[in-house]
Amino acid sequence: MKYLYGDSALFPYPFDFLATLERFLTSATQTVQLESESRSLEVTTAATAALRVRALDELQSFHDAVIRAIQDSGSKRVGVLTSEYVQKLVDHANLRLEESRMSVAGSNDREQATVRLDVDRRRTEIRQALESFMVSARLPTLDLSVSAQLVDGQYRATAILSHPGSIVADFQLAPARVPGFQGPRRLGDLTPQMSLNVGLKRGLFRRGAQVEQIVVDDYILSGFSLSESSADIRLRKKATDPRDAVVFRLQRLGMELVAEVMHPGEEGADQLGPVDPNDRLQLTRLWDTLAISGKDLAEHRDRLLSLRVEGEDVFENDLAIVFVERIVTLLAPTVAEVARRSPNAEELSLKLETDTGRREELYVKKSDLVSKLSHLGDKERSIFSPLGLTPDTGISMPSEPEIHLDSLDDELI
Repeated sequence: MKYLYGDSALFPYPFDFLATLERFLTSATQTVQLESESRSLEVTTAATAALRVRALDELQSFHDAVIRAIQDSGSKRVGVLTSEYVQKLVDHANLRLEESRMSVAGSNDREQATVRLDVDRRRTEIRQALESFMVSARLPTLDLSVSAQLVDGQYRATAILSHPGSIVADFQLAPARVPGFQGPRRLGDLTPQMSLNVGLKRGLFRRGAQVEQIVVDDYILSGFSLSESSADIRLRKKATDPRDAVVFRLQRLGMELVAEVMHPGEEGADQLGPVDPNDRLQLTRLWDTLAISGKDLAEHRDRLLSLRVEGEDVFENDLAIVFVERIVTLLAPTVAEVARRSPNAEELSLKLETDTGRREELYVKKSDLVSKLSHLGDKERSIFSPLGLTPDTGISMPSEPEIHLDSLDDELI
């Protein structure tokens, strides 16, 4: 099965690009709107807090002037009652000033706490939106590594995918959805009739162990870690064994395969050294077979564990907009090429060709994609302009909300 452009030329990616584009716009527009709301809320709250503080400074200046005037006038009188009256006025004014300070601090603290809760809620929704996209959509991939471990009779697996734009995503997978990984898997089900020099034979009158060739078909695949250049493959004699019986550590150096074989916990046999040429060929076949299984596992993503751009966590460092911009940059050239090759100028079209040669048209209306941007402001929509879904209309920047000092006077005084 392969994908074609609308004009039947071969499409470069082995996934439904239009579905990825639709899912991206759904999640990304929600992300951009939530991020915009959060930043607007933070800016407005900070501006309001600053105006309260400024109003309090003005009140302080007025208070100081009034106190000086009262004290100057009182100093010209010598009566006891006048002196007591002046002191009571000063004490009362100081009390009112302190009440205003506490009111400003309390209002600012309450608003900041409310804003933090609102922003945290929006950040949770942003994570959910981006996770939904990353779990369900497919992107061009530069590198893939997959790890699996047999735990209590079930495989647990993770995958790390590297994408253009220095984007790296770490996923928890769902092995139970993949045929062959619903339970412990025999090595013979992957690569039948594997005979390897990994058996240990101990003599009665000699120290140490000798290597012997054994058939490993009935060994259980207890785990693996695979990348393009290296692989760790672990086997157990039985699924219920508490530890691995054999561990292969493989590495590709150019055209050469370097392999080490270990028997964890076996005295004097932790490392048996390089395997013989015949074993290397069989281990290469096992690695290639597992690599196919690893790709199948990576297609069944259950949860996003982490998302990084340039090595920085997207969610911990508020890089959601940066991530969206990176994906826009990644998708834009392909969107332009799909549009150029689509028969209908109002649509983006691809074709899906089966192994039998049957073709099915895939398309999405540009107006449906544009409608996903309709609830965004001009500034937010500009993030998606490289996708070329609409003509450039001269985007204007929204003005910041106005906050008037006069509206705060009654609260402070």
